[in-house]
Amino acid sequence: MGIKAKYIIIGGAILGIGALWYNSKINRWKETMTKLKALPTGLRNFDINFKRMRFNLDVTLYNPTNESFNPDGIMAVVKKIVLKDKLAKKFATITVNRSFVSLPARGKFVLKDLIVEIPILENISNWQNLSEIKSINDIQIETILSVMGKEYSIIK
Repeated sequence: MGIKAKYIIIGGAILGIGALWYNSKINRWKETMTKLKALPTGLRNFDINFKRMRFNLDVTLYNPTNESFNPDGIMAVVKKIVLKDKLAKKFATITVNRSFVSLPARGKFVLKDLIVEIPILENISNWQNLSEIKSINDIQIETILSVMGKEYSIIK
C-alpha cells in the first residue's frame, strides 16, 4: 500500500468518525429543541381602532432540559409566531426572523417588544372569541423555528 492510499484511508476514517459524531450531536440537539417551551411573558401598549388592533408582546423561550440548545455554528432562526384564541383559531401572525446562537440548559431567551397587529375586518367572524381574551393565558402561541432549513413548531 502506498503512502497516498494510507492518507486517503486515514482521511476517510477521520471524516467518517467526524460525521458520526456530528450526526449524534445534531440528533441530541433536535431532541432538546422539541422540549423547548415558548411562553408569553409581557403584553403592553394595547391600542385599538376601527382598522386594527395593535400591542407589544414579549415571548420567552425556556429550555427545561439539562442539554444546552447550542447548534455550534448552525443558526436557529425564530421565523414567526402564530397567535390563536382559546379555540385554537389563528387570529394573527407575527413575522419575527430573529436568530439566536444558544440557549443554555435550564436557561431562557426573551424575544422582546414584538409588534402584533391584528386586522379587525379580517377577524370579524372571530370577534366573539377574541373579546373573551382577558389575559396572556388566554392566548395560544405557536413559535416556528427554522434550523438547517427545517421548520419546527413549539406550541404553548
